[in-house]
Amino acid sequence: MTTLSEHAQAHSRALLEHAYQRYCGLRLIEQRPGFCQCSLRVTEAIDNLSHTLHGGVIYSMLDVVSMLATLPLLGPDEYALTSSFNSMMLSATPLGAEVLFEATVLRGGRNLIFTQCQAWKLKPGGERTQVASAQLSKLRMRHDWRANAPVR
Repeated sequence: MTTLSEHAQAHSRALLEHAYQRYCGLRLIEQRPGFCQCSLRVTEAIDNLSHTLHGGVIYSMLDVVSMLATLPLLGPDEYALTSSFNSMMLSATPLGAEVLFEATVLRGGRNLIFTQCQAWKLKPGGERTQVASAQLSKLRMRHDWRANAPVR
């Protein structure tokens, strides 16, 4: 098992403990450099009028899981911001369903990081149906965490 740096652990914990992620019920399953897997259960707090998982929640959780896959690849003086997000919604997810989110870093360049993410609806027998897919690019930035400001 890969041990994450203190920087990655601290930022991952802060991201997972953010009020929005807690409200949505996002749970970390696995995180390692270049990969992350999380899940949540569709509740009335995050559904829409058709009692399926709200699309905005899907988009935001894909972005969060992408960042959790990215954080272990960043240095202690770096951060990353999403610069592009391209997604496809493939299937509705009903109230009560469990959703699995997975993100993989495809390429970590000097300035840009490219990730592929999927969301899966889990069925009781372990079978899964793809709910959404997204490709994200993240801009790698230098950041002075002591001053809490980007380095220019």
